[in-house]
Amino acid sequence: MQSIGIEAEILDVTEVQALEPGVRADIAGGVLYPQDAHLDPARFVRGLAQQLERKDVEIRTSTEVIGFETSGRRVTVVETTRGDFSAEEIVLAGGAWSPGIAEDLQIDLPIQPAKGYSITVKSPERSPAIPIMLAEAKVAVTPMGEILRFAGTLEMAGFDLSINRRRVDAILRAVSDYLPEIDLENLERIEIWRGLRPCTPDGLPFLGRSRMYDNLTIAAGHATIGLSLGPITGKLVSQLIMDEEPSIDLTLCNVERFH
Repeated sequence: MQSIGIEAEILDVTEVQALEPGVRADIAGGVLYPQDAHLDPARFVRGLAQQLERKDVEIRTSTEVIGFETSGRRVTVVETTRGDFSAEEIVLAGGAWSPGIAEDLQIDLPIQPAKGYSITVKSPERSPAIPIMLAEAKVAVTPMGEILRFAGTLEMAGFDLSINRRRVDAILRAVSDYLPEIDLENLERIEIWRGLRPCTPDGLPFLGRSRMYDNLTIAAGHATIGLSLGPITGKLVSQLIMDEEPSIDLTLCNVERFH
Protein backbone atom coordinates (compact mmCIF):
# COMPACT_ATOMS: atom_id res chain seq x y z
CA MET A 1 0.00 0.00 0.00
CA GLN A 2 2.79 2.39 0.79
CA SER A 3 4.33 1.71 -2.62
CA ILE A 4 1.25 3.24 -4.30
CA GLY A 5 1.08 6.25 -1.97
CA ILE A 6 -1.18 5.03 0.85
CA GLU A 7 0.26 6.03 4.20
CA ALA A 8 0.32 3.32 6.85
CA GLU A 9 1.88 3.31 10.30
CA ILE A 10 2.44 0.06 12.18
CA LEU A 11 1.70 0.61 15.87
CA ASP A 12 2.51 -1.44 18.95
CA VAL A 13 -0.08 -1.93 21.69
CA THR A 14 1.07 1.15 23.62
CA GLU A 15 0.70 3.36 20.57
CA VAL A 16 -2.72 1.91 19.81
CA GLN A 17 -3.91 2.62 23.34
CA ALA A 18 -2.54 6.14 23.14
CA LEU A 19 -4.92 6.67 20.20
CA GLU A 20 -7.81 4.72 21.70
CA PRO A 21 -7.48 4.02 25.42
CA GLY A 22 -10.53 1.74 25.39
CA VAL A 23 -8.84 -0.94 23.25
CA ARG A 24 -7.97 -4.07 25.23
CA ALA A 25 -4.36 -4.36 26.36
CA ASP A 26 -3.51 -7.84 25.06
CA ILE A 27 -3.66 -7.07 21.35
CA ALA A 28 -0.50 -7.41 19.26
CA GLY A 29 -0.77 -3.94 17.78
CA GLY A 30 -2.50 -2.12 14.96
CA VAL A 31 -2.13 -0.23 11.70
CA LEU A 32 -3.03 3.45 11.37
CA TYR A 33 -4.04 4.94 8.01
CA PRO A 34 -3.72 8.72 8.51
CA GLN A 35 -5.30 9.54 5.13
CA ASP A 36 -8.51 7.65 5.87
CA ALA A 37 -11.77 9.51 6.40
CA HIS A 38 -15.29 8.50 7.34
CA LEU A 39 -18.82 9.82 7.06
CA ASP A 40 -22.48 9.02 7.66
CA PRO A 41 -23.61 7.29 4.42
CA ALA A 42 -27.27 8.31 4.75
CA ARG A 43 -26.41 11.97 5.31
CA PHE A 44 -24.03 11.89 2.34
CA VAL A 45 -26.66 10.45 0.00
CA ARG A 46 -29.32 12.92 1.16
CA GLY A 47 -26.87 15.80 0.75
CA LEU A 48 -25.91 14.61 -2.73
CA ALA A 49 -29.58 14.42 -3.71
CA GLN A 50 -30.16 17.97 -2.47
CA GLN A 51 -27.20 19.25 -4.50
CA LEU A 52 -28.52 17.53 -7.63
CA GLU A 53 -32.01 18.93 -7.15
CA ARG A 54 -30.54 22.43 -6.87
CA LYS A 55 -29.04 21.80 -10.32
CA ASP A 56 -32.51 20.87 -11.65
CA VAL A 57 -31.86 17.13 -11.71
CA GLU A 58 -35.14 15.22 -11.34
CA ILE A 59 -34.93 12.25 -8.97
CA ARG A 60 -37.71 9.65 -9.15
CA THR A 61 -37.85 7.59 -5.97
CA SER A 62 -39.87 4.37 -5.54
CA THR A 63 -39.67 3.84 -9.29
CA GLU A 64 -38.93 0.27 -10.37
CA VAL A 65 -37.46 -0.61 -13.75
CA ILE A 66 -39.56 -3.37 -15.34
CA GLY A 67 -38.26 -3.46 -18.92
CA PHE A 68 -36.73 -1.73 -21.91
CA GLU A 69 -37.36 -0.95 -25.53
CA THR A 70 -34.41 -1.09 -27.91
CA SER A 71 -33.73 -0.19 -31.50
CA GLY A 72 -30.61 -1.60 -33.09
CA ARG A 73 -27.70 -0.74 -30.83
CA ARG A 74 -29.58 1.76 -28.70
CA VAL A 75 -31.76 1.56 -25.61
CA THR A 76 -34.66 3.83 -26.54
CA VAL A 77 -37.08 3.50 -23.62
CA VAL A 78 -36.78 2.52 -19.95
CA GLU A 79 -40.10 1.09 -18.74
CA THR A 80 -40.88 1.62 -15.05
CA THR A 81 -43.72 1.22 -12.60
CA ARG A 82 -44.26 4.99 -12.86
CA GLY A 83 -44.20 5.42 -16.60
CA ASP A 84 -41.74 5.20 -19.47
CA PHE A 85 -38.58 7.29 -19.84
CA SER A 86 -36.40 8.09 -22.81
CA ALA A 87 -32.83 9.42 -22.64
CA GLU A 88 -29.78 9.90 -24.80
CA GLU A 89 -27.65 7.93 -22.34
CA ILE A 90 -28.57 5.14 -19.90
CA VAL A 91 -26.50 4.20 -16.82
CA LEU A 92 -27.26 0.88 -15.19
CA ALA A 93 -26.22 1.14 -11.53
CA GLY A 94 -28.67 -1.05 -9.66
CA GLY A 95 -26.38 -2.57 -7.03
CA ALA A 96 -27.26 -6.15 -6.17
CA TRP A 97 -30.36 -5.88 -8.36
CA SER A 98 -28.35 -5.06 -11.51
CA PRO A 99 -28.36 -8.63 -12.93
CA GLY A 100 -32.14 -8.75 -12.99
CA ILE A 101 -32.32 -5.38 -14.73
CA ALA A 102 -29.60 -6.32 -17.23
CA GLU A 103 -31.26 -9.63 -18.02
CA ASP A 104 -34.01 -7.77 -19.88
CA LEU A 105 -31.27 -6.46 -22.19
CA GLN A 106 -29.77 -9.97 -22.67
CA ILE A 107 -26.72 -8.91 -20.65
CA ASP A 108 -25.34 -11.38 -18.13
CA LEU A 109 -23.85 -9.73 -15.03
CA PRO A 110 -22.54 -12.35 -12.56
CA ILE A 111 -23.26 -10.39 -9.40
CA GLN A 112 -24.27 -12.08 -6.16
CA PRO A 113 -25.91 -10.27 -3.22
CA ALA A 114 -24.02 -10.53 0.07
CA LYS A 115 -25.89 -9.41 3.17
CA GLY A 116 -24.17 -7.23 5.72
CA TYR A 117 -25.44 -5.95 9.05
CA SER A 118 -24.99 -2.89 11.21
CA ILE A 119 -26.11 -1.97 14.70
CA THR A 120 -26.43 1.74 15.42
CA VAL A 121 -26.50 2.99 19.01
CA LYS A 122 -26.43 6.33 20.75
CA SER A 123 -22.81 7.22 21.43
CA PRO A 124 -21.77 6.29 24.97
CA GLU A 125 -19.84 8.72 27.15
CA ARG A 126 -16.62 6.86 26.36
CA SER A 127 -16.79 6.30 22.60
CA PRO A 128 -13.97 5.74 20.09
CA ALA A 129 -12.78 8.97 18.50
CA ILE A 130 -11.75 7.39 15.19
CA PRO A 131 -13.08 4.42 13.19
CA ILE A 132 -11.61 1.05 14.13
CA MET A 133 -11.52 -2.12 12.05
CA LEU A 134 -11.44 -5.18 14.29
CA ALA A 135 -9.25 -7.15 11.93
CA GLU A 136 -9.79 -10.80 12.85
CA ALA A 137 -13.52 -10.35 13.42
CA LYS A 138 -13.92 -8.18 10.30
CA VAL A 139 -16.12 -5.76 12.22
CA ALA A 140 -15.99 -1.99 11.77
CA VAL A 141 -16.66 0.42 14.64
CA THR A 142 -17.48 3.90 13.36
CA PRO A 143 -18.22 7.02 15.41
CA MET A 144 -20.69 9.34 13.66
CA GLY A 145 -21.20 12.30 15.93
CA GLU A 146 -24.08 11.47 18.27
CA ILE A 147 -24.23 7.85 17.12
CA LEU A 148 -21.87 4.87 17.06
CA ARG A 149 -22.16 2.12 14.47
CA PHE A 150 -20.94 -1.49 14.52
CA ALA A 151 -20.99 -3.25 11.16
CA GLY A 152 -19.80 -6.44 9.53
CA THR A 153 -20.40 -9.96 8.22
CA LEU A 154 -20.90 -11.16 4.68
CA GLU A 155 -23.81 -13.58 4.42
CA MET A 156 -24.55 -15.32 1.11
CA ALA A 157 -28.31 -15.72 1.37
CA GLY A 158 -29.58 -14.46 -1.95
CA PHE A 159 -32.13 -11.68 -1.67
CA ASP A 160 -33.29 -12.81 1.77
CA LEU A 161 -33.49 -9.64 3.87
CA SER A 162 -34.46 -11.32 7.13
CA ILE A 163 -32.30 -10.52 10.16
CA ASN A 164 -30.17 -13.40 11.38
CA ARG A 165 -29.77 -12.70 15.10
CA ARG A 166 -26.70 -14.94 15.29
CA ARG A 167 -24.93 -12.59 12.89
CA VAL A 168 -25.94 -9.55 14.93
CA ASP A 169 -24.81 -11.20 18.17
CA ALA A 170 -21.45 -12.12 16.61
CA ILE A 171 -20.81 -8.45 15.73
CA LEU A 172 -21.62 -7.37 19.27
CA ARG A 173 -19.39 -10.09 20.78
CA ALA A 174 -16.49 -8.87 18.68
CA VAL A 175 -17.00 -5.31 19.97
CA SER A 176 -16.91 -6.62 23.54
CA ASP A 177 -13.75 -8.61 22.83
CA TYR A 178 -11.80 -5.63 21.47
CA LEU A 179 -13.44 -2.71 23.33
CA PRO A 180 -14.43 -4.06 26.76
CA GLU A 181 -15.13 -0.57 28.14
CA ILE A 182 -18.18 -0.23 25.88
CA ASP A 183 -21.15 -1.38 27.97
CA LEU A 184 -23.30 -2.97 25.27
CA GLU A 185 -26.05 -3.94 27.70
CA ASN A 186 -26.81 -0.35 28.58
CA LEU A 187 -26.41 1.30 25.19
CA GLU A 188 -29.47 2.95 23.67
CA ARG A 189 -30.04 0.97 20.48
CA ILE A 190 -31.29 3.03 17.55
CA GLU A 191 -31.42 0.50 14.71
CA ILE A 192 -30.44 -2.93 13.49
CA TRP A 193 -29.96 -2.66 9.73
CA ARG A 194 -29.08 -5.00 6.90
CA GLY A 195 -28.34 -4.46 3.25
CA LEU A 196 -27.15 -6.33 0.18
CA ARG A 197 -23.69 -5.78 -1.26
CA PRO A 198 -23.23 -6.54 -4.97
CA CYS A 199 -20.28 -8.94 -5.24
CA THR A 200 -18.55 -10.10 -8.43
CA PRO A 201 -16.47 -13.29 -8.82
CA ASP A 202 -13.16 -11.40 -8.85
CA GLY A 203 -14.06 -8.56 -6.48
CA LEU A 204 -13.83 -5.87 -9.16
CA PRO A 205 -16.84 -3.88 -10.36
CA PHE A 206 -18.33 -3.94 -13.84
CA LEU A 207 -17.59 -0.50 -15.17
CA GLY A 208 -17.80 0.49 -18.80
CA ARG A 209 -19.81 0.49 -22.00
CA SER A 210 -21.82 -2.53 -23.01
CA ARG A 211 -20.64 -3.98 -26.32
CA MET A 212 -24.29 -4.57 -27.28
CA TYR A 213 -25.55 -0.99 -26.92
CA ASP A 214 -23.91 2.30 -27.82
CA ASN A 215 -25.74 4.37 -25.19
CA LEU A 216 -25.58 2.03 -22.18
CA THR A 217 -22.96 2.32 -19.43
CA ILE A 218 -22.81 -0.21 -16.61
CA ALA A 219 -21.54 0.67 -13.14
CA ALA A 220 -22.27 -2.15 -10.71
CA GLY A 221 -20.64 -4.76 -8.49
CA HIS A 222 -18.68 -2.59 -6.05
CA ALA A 223 -19.03 -5.16 -3.24
CA THR A 224 -18.22 -3.84 0.24
CA ILE A 225 -16.67 -0.52 -0.81
CA GLY A 226 -19.34 1.10 -2.94
CA LEU A 227 -19.35 4.30 -0.91
CA SER A 228 -15.58 4.63 -1.25
CA LEU A 229 -15.66 3.94 -4.98
CA GLY A 230 -18.79 5.97 -5.70
CA PRO A 231 -17.13 9.34 -6.45
CA ILE A 232 -14.48 7.95 -8.80
CA THR A 233 -17.10 5.74 -10.46
CA GLY A 234 -19.24 8.81 -11.12
CA LYS A 235 -16.28 10.60 -12.66
CA LEU A 236 -15.42 7.64 -14.89
CA VAL A 237 -19.02 7.20 -16.01
CA SER A 238 -19.20 10.88 -16.96
CA GLN A 239 -15.97 10.53 -18.95
CA LEU A 240 -17.33 7.49 -20.79
CA ILE A 241 -20.59 9.25 -21.64
CA MET A 242 -18.74 12.33 -22.90
CA ASP A 243 -16.45 10.11 -25.03
CA GLU A 244 -13.41 11.23 -23.04
CA GLU A 245 -10.44 9.02 -22.21
CA PRO A 246 -11.12 7.50 -18.76
CA SER A 247 -8.69 8.77 -16.13
CA ILE A 248 -8.13 5.16 -15.00
CA ASP A 249 -7.53 2.10 -17.20
CA LEU A 250 -10.80 0.15 -17.04
CA THR A 251 -9.54 -3.03 -18.73
CA LEU A 252 -9.86 -5.10 -15.54
CA CYS A 253 -13.42 -3.82 -15.02
CA ASN A 254 -14.57 -4.86 -18.49
CA VAL A 255 -18.31 -5.56 -18.47
CA GLU A 256 -17.97 -8.75 -20.57
CA ARG A 257 -14.79 -10.11 -18.96
CA PHE A 258 -16.46 -13.39 -17.90
CA HIS A 259 -17.83 -14.14 -21.38
